[in-house]
Amino acid sequence: MKMLTTMAIVFMISACAQTKAGSGTHTISPGEIRIVEFPKAENPKVFCRDLEVKSAVVENQVRVVVIDSYFSDLSPFTCRLDSNGKTVSEIRFIVEKRDYKAERLKVDQKKIKLAKKDEERVWREQKVLDKIYASSVPEFLFKEGFMEPMNSFVTSIYGTKRIYNNQKHGQHLGIDYRAAIGEKVPAAGSGKIVFSGDLFYTGWTVIIDHGMDIFSVYGHLSKTLVKEGEAIKRGDLIGLSGATGRVSGPHLHWGVKIQGQYMDGMSVISETKKIYKE
Repeated sequence: MKMLTTMAIVFMISACAQTKAGSGTHTISPGEIRIVEFPKAENPKVFCRDLEVKSAVVENQVRVVVIDSYFSDLSPFTCRLDSNGKTVSEIRFIVEKRDYKAERLKVDQKKIKLAKKDEERVWREQKVLDKIYASSVPEFLFKEGFMEPMNSFVTSIYGTKRIYNNQKHGQHLGIDYRAAIGEKVPAAGSGKIVFSGDLFYTGWTVIIDHGMDIFSVYGHLSKTLVKEGEAIKRGDLIGLSGATGRVSGPHLHWGVKIQGQYMDGMSVISETKKIYKE
């Protein structure tokens, strides 16, 4: 009996060690995120796959957003917390395969085979976007979970493989919501407006910086209702849905870009709600 009791205590201690902040093993799939916390440390730096990622001290924990790209090779990886150059905590991630659907779309051929002037426009716009995505605020600008930007039927989920006009192959790295022209579009989370204008592919578009290399994108709008530099709260009206840019019909395209990769917005919603206990 004494031996059994001792074994039970050892088991409970081991189980607790696996669930404390900055320890244990997590699972993740391509396109998903995880928000994890390490114990507070001096001069903390977090590395995932041996690359430094932004982190912030929140409520005496070092908080970091961990991603796995849609184009993941499914290899397991480790995130570690270094303090004054020494590793003090590690979290291991196992990557689980995720299957994506496919669909065919018919759009304006001019949006597939671009004229020279359109190619030049896309190139100029990409330079602007690259600068925006490299200038995120180094702190979390939200203190609540994200929400869906529209209470509507999802017509195309994240990760769907697409064939345009039976010619061009690609991936839909966002979420499309059914929406007539002129429906209200709120911000999915708090942050700062860093772009409000017209883009070749996504038409009238709003981009919000949520801090820590987290951005949300709202495309194909008929009208934008915010200006660059504005502080925005979750649920604030930012635009009206439309059918601008490369579209087959009116709808809202919502994308979330984190650490340079487009991630599944549904994963962002679930993880942020979990961390803020909503």
